[in-house]
Amino acid sequence: MLALTGSAFWGGSGVAAQYLFNYGGMTSEYLVVVRMIIAGILLLAIDSFSNDVSIWKIWQDKASRWRLLAFGFVGMLGVQYTYFVAIEYSDAPTATILQYLMPIIVIAWTAITTKQLPALKQVLTACSAIFGTAILVTHGNFTTLSISTEALLWGIISAFAAAFYTCQPRWLLMRWPSTQVIGWAMIIGGIGMGCMYPPLEYPGTVDMMNMFALGYLIVFGTAAAFWAYVTSTKYIQPSEASILNATEPLTSVIFGVLLLGVVFQLPEIIGSLFIVIPIAMITGKKSKD
Repeated sequence: MLALTGSAFWGGSGVAAQYLFNYGGMTSEYLVVVRMIIAGILLLAIDSFSNDVSIWKIWQDKASRWRLLAFGFVGMLGVQYTYFVAIEYSDAPTATILQYLMPIIVIAWTAITTKQLPALKQVLTACSAIFGTAILVTHGNFTTLSISTEALLWGIISAFAAAFYTCQPRWLLMRWPSTQVIGWAMIIGGIGMGCMYPPLEYPGTVDMMNMFALGYLIVFGTAAAFWAYVTSTKYIQPSEASILNATEPLTSVIFGVLLLGVVFQLPEIIGSLFIVIPIAMITGKKSKD
């Protein structure tokens, strides 16, 4: 439930970001900095009231300190920035579906680190995702791309970043409260991005819809989404969480079509189904277990 909820919130955040890019004059750099710092502060504030462990104690442990810095800069900042750039070059549903190549990377990494071949169901899942992505980005014509090269490149980079933040923080989450780990990682990533793109001036227009979209991005699409999804890896394997992340592209497609008028033709629909079908496979297995 945590993995599904977090992924659904992410799907909505991509659509909110596309709205801000198209109609609110927002930039991806400003959006990343602001949402990460505010969401990080919010999570640490919640942790201060709900946990007895000081939010500063994690920095006193050398092993935790370096892992937290890596999670913040490479995982948290990497996945958010590359995802938003992919949206700017394409649209929210396309960028989200490309990011969902992440389970393939996680399955491969798990197989390498555990020195065990993946299960047949995981192999079929990976093949299905690759085939669906090929249809999506070529519109069914495998000799040409239906999206820009930049969108494809940033989408794939986003998938690698998503795989990193799915696998890397597990060690930290077993030792520290999840709100601390995720809150600090967001602040680290936000400050890192802020050094390159200082959020000195709001670049968009101020109206009710833009503020609503920005508020959703910070509270639900960032703080709640990352907390729920990353915390789920305490209870299930990263490979399982990554496959359950199929809720994200599915939600993004639905909201994109209903709220932004994104048009998905038959090849895109078929490709998307080949990517999100694994959610039915893994949830069916879990319910039987």
